[in-house]
Amino acid sequence: MERLGAEKATQSRKRAVKADHSDGLVRDVSAIKIGDCLLGYKAVQRRARGGRWNHFRGRMREIEKLIRHRHGDTVPEADDALIYVEVIASLALVEFGQEFVDVVLGWAARWLPWAGKAAVEESIFERTKVRFSSLSADALGHALHLSYAERCTLDIRTIGAFDVPKAKRAKLQKEKRRQRDRNRKDEQRRAAGALARADYLANSFSQARPWEAFGISRRTWERRGKPMPQAEAISDGGSIRLAA
Repeated sequence: MERLGAEKATQSRKRAVKADHSDGLVRDVSAIKIGDCLLGYKAVQRRARGGRWNHFRGRMREIEKLIRHRHGDTVPEADDALIYVEVIASLALVEFGQEFVDVVLGWAARWLPWAGKAAVEESIFERTKVRFSSLSADALGHALHLSYAERCTLDIRTIGAFDVPKAKRAKLQKEKRRQRDRNRKDEQRRAAGALARADYLANSFSQARPWEAFGISRRTWERRGKPMPQAEAISDGGSIRLAA
């Protein structure tokens, strides 16, 4: 009996792993025991790990982030408001095939509650049947009129920008990464006790030039043991003669 229950639990666990939930959660089955006594099983949800990146869900979340930044909880009624529906429809068609219409209608009911079903369906038909094209990151950026500044502010990564092409964005990102690496290394050096470059230069001999107070060259000053002049001599700008 216990073996049969274990086999059922294994089958349930396999079905849970295969399930593809839109919220990124999968169902798992665990046994409830007291000692060696099996009481039963319970289903628990856990966050799926190691799954394939889903471009539709990722881009949809970033589009919703953009909407919240621009408009708040819902998109206000305007002439160009249905562009969001067109973009989601194009992405959903690639992801869900013939079942994409219900997905888009549900999404539009959440973010554009004022839009009638007929208007949403017309936008879907126009975008997917009349002038469909697979939307690249830059094409999405142009469609949503997403600027590079807005993209950086919202930390959007799967949508391009209409004002900065992909090659230039890659170059800027590379420079930002280099600057972050430099800043991190500077912080590590300061944590280890090293002086910042500005502090080092302010206290360095190259800036103070103490040999000029003696009227000799730096090499001669170093050969004589690097003597330091009095503060009064440096402030007066005079020179101190040393025996040869």
